[in-house]
Amino acid sequence: MDIPIPSLLLALGGKSLLDCTVVLVQRKHMGRSFLGAFCVSLAGVDMLLLLSVSAIFLLADVRVLGLRLTRHHVCALVHVACLAYSVLHWPILLLAGLDHCCTLPPRPRAQGWVRGCGYPLAACLVWAAALFLVLGGPPPRLSLEPEPPLLPPRECRVYRGPQSAQVCAALLLLVAGALLCHWAKLTLRGNGGEARQRPAIYRSLASFLGAWHAFVVLLVALSLLRVEVPGFLDMNVLWLCFLNSFLIGAVSAWRPPGCPHEGDPEFPAFPDGFCDWSSLAAMPPGADAI
Repeated sequence: MDIPIPSLLLALGGKSLLDCTVVLVQRKHMGRSFLGAFCVSLAGVDMLLLLSVSAIFLLADVRVLGLRLTRHHVCALVHVACLAYSVLHWPILLLAGLDHCCTLPPRPRAQGWVRGCGYPLAACLVWAAALFLVLGGPPPRLSLEPEPPLLPPRECRVYRGPQSAQVCAALLLLVAGALLCHWAKLTLRGNGGEARQRPAIYRSLASFLGAWHAFVVLLVALSLLRVEVPGFLDMNVLWLCFLNSFLIGAVSAWRPPGCPHEGDPEFPAFPDGFCDWSSLAAMPPGADAI
């Protein structure tokens, strides 16, 4: 899809504002998980991309460290961003899920040095791997050299990678499956059948949908209408917070937490400011999981 450069700058500005706002509002939780650290890094990368693209577009022709930058580089930078963001969805989902499996209650919380150094370092390594895959991988190899004979572009072609649609479809299917399980349980009880109680999955689902039902409806609508969302927009902090809540609910339903530790004001350490997981924290040890 082709987007006029002024519209591109407006979209980048709106996304950066949204990212920074969510990070500031949720700053209490951002340093307590890998996904939170990646959200902070994503907000910083988006702001850097916005400033770089805006400066190149406004200056039109400038030299930086001996490299001549023209408006052709606006589209080159956006192209790199779309490709880099589009390859991050599955790796981020898997790494964040592994982090939550290892640190969510009743497992021990991550040590202070892990939160302070390990998570930011992991986020930087993920960005480096994505850039290496985009810039140093097989063709098409992107060049930063301008093409003087061409007229300055008025539009930039942006792309959407397949990973965002795949992750979205997988999450929606899992939510739908959990709802069907809940409906089947109610049906069996209504028919006099005996159904084993599994409170973890239903409490997780209630907490998750209670906070994110509107976002789920939006994702369903975008999927049904086949709306093309550029790669530099579909990777954003709000989407990552949605993934964070989903992963916390999924891990807690599979392995429900035990009782809170008495006298520990920070327990339970759920790194999520959107969903209320207190019902899961109050579940006694040995409560049924999925």
